[in-house]
Amino acid sequence: MMNKCYIEKKTKLNEMFKYLFNKKQFASSANCLLFLHYVNRVFNLRIVSTLSLLLLIIFVWKSRGETNENVLLFLTFSSNFNSYIRLDERVTFGQYSYILNKETILEKCSSKYHNITIAQSGSLRMLRFDMFGFEGVVHIEKPNVILFDYMRLQLLAFLWNSKPDRILFIGLGIGILPRTFHLLSPSTLIDIVELDSMIVDLARKYFSFEDNQSIRIHIKDGRQFLERQRSNQYDMILVDAFTSNGHIPHTLQTLECLGEYQRVLKSNGIVLGNFVYEHESRYRQTYARALFRHVYRGLTTTNFILIGLNKQAQLFNQSFFEIQARILQQTHSVPEMNWLEEIKYLRDGNEDPWNRSATIFTDQIVEK
Repeated sequence: MMNKCYIEKKTKLNEMFKYLFNKKQFASSANCLLFLHYVNRVFNLRIVSTLSLLLLIIFVWKSRGETNENVLLFLTFSSNFNSYIRLDERVTFGQYSYILNKETILEKCSSKYHNITIAQSGSLRMLRFDMFGFEGVVHIEKPNVILFDYMRLQLLAFLWNSKPDRILFIGLGIGILPRTFHLLSPSTLIDIVELDSMIVDLARKYFSFEDNQSIRIHIKDGRQFLERQRSNQYDMILVDAFTSNGHIPHTLQTLECLGEYQRVLKSNGIVLGNFVYEHESRYRQTYARALFRHVYRGLTTTNFILIGLNKQAQLFNQSFFEIQARILQQTHSVPEMNWLEEIKYLRDGNEDPWNRSATIFTDQIVEK
């Protein structure tokens, strides 16, 4: 007969599994691996291989109709599990490790939109939504080091304009990216739109985020903010907004919203969107249908970015990227980041096939 403790643990595991499945959290490989961490924490077992296989089967099923790249990325993540979340429950960010089973919970709170956890392990401090997904991580002794690889790719916006006049961020996170843009270009006026005021408060309290005359916070819905802005004012728009279930808010990913980005951008401006690999073909097809001059793609293990160029933005080949990267290495130095290394992850948006018959995101079809 199962003892009461085991039954309670099994019930907790079932609840977590249903949460992930119903919320489609399996979209992110990182979330899958976090799920394994919590399974190990609940049962104190090392059953990584079996669960990885189970998660892979579910991921393949849920990715049907998408590109094979989704499956390959998850296979890579699963086969290299020990390099990402090791058996001693370390999450690695380059040379730095976050030990999940030795973390200290600094604060747990709930807002209208998220259940939020602030936790710390060693010198790394993070913000999480619900139990799953890292929304931001900072090295408290080296706050200017960019730990997330997709954030380093977002800095590549400087390839097109090293001294932008105005930048719009949709989604604050813990505020590292806007702060880095400000450090690299102090004269730039930065607008940040964040729906959840509690995220702003926590970024100030735990992650040294400061708004000032050059960095302005707007507690608003991102799409509504866009629609109230005059045309032709921003050099760059960076979209990094996710709900608690790991999805981009629907109104920020539609064809009509892309039109709003283009409207408020200057004619030579660019928009950078951060995405997880679920629905990759749909995102790429939506960008392909928009009236961008061209689209570039940046690749990481768990995320990818799409860079849409407005009508008069410059088109670059790899040689020109290298020239620009060498200049930025001298003029826009970022601790522990090599601009020449980062441009290796940039691709022409037309490279690598995707399902061009995929359904695009539109305002007419509301999706949760």
